[in-house]
Amino acid sequence: MFADILSDIQGIGMFSWESFVVIGIGIFVPLLVIPKISNGTSLKFGKRTDKSKQIQLLEDEIQLSHQKHLELEQKIQQLLSEKAALHQEGVRLHEELQQQRLQLTEEFRTTTFEQLQTLLTNYPSIHQMVTIKPDLPVKNLLSMFTPLDNLLGKWGYEQIGKAWEQVPYNSQLHQPDKADITEGELVYIRFVGYQHQGRILCPAKVSRTLPGGR
Repeated sequence: MFADILSDIQGIGMFSWESFVVIGIGIFVPLLVIPKISNGTSLKFGKRTDKSKQIQLLEDEIQLSHQKHLELEQKIQQLLSEKAALHQEGVRLHEELQQQRLQLTEEFRTTTFEQLQTLLTNYPSIHQMVTIKPDLPVKNLLSMFTPLDNLLGKWGYEQIGKAWEQVPYNSQLHQPDKADITEGELVYIRFVGYQHQGRILCPAKVSRTLPGGR
């Protein structure tokens, strides 16, 4: 049909065949190019949309990281505050403990002095009396040591053995003056020892003989 129209036009003498070819190219080429341009535009628009989404995702991630960073900073500040508070509490408790220790030490000294006051006040006189009167009977002085015996009893200190008492040697309770003293051997207690609640504070010092070789 389109060819018939072209023949009629050519018969009239308005255009040559070359003109018709040029006109056809001018008509059909845009029809072929327009879809490609449209497709290209659609692709470019799709790429732009994808980039926008990617940018939005990155911005969201940055915002989320920033929020986490702020939360982490808050936690760090909270931990630092708690650490400072614990340090202050530790300093306070240490000072309180030191104060209590000083107070207990002072109370212990005061109580001990009260228990030994009689002995302490008499000791200088005893020393002077023995110096002036070396033949003074010892039994006259023993009563002055009663406060010391009372104090040891109050503290729960137990005496190990009696002076000059003969007993079987016990390595757990006695300290021998000779290394060859054997377990169970009869020895004399030269100086008593002390124990407290089953713990040996100082062992009794023992020997095979008494002072003077007896």
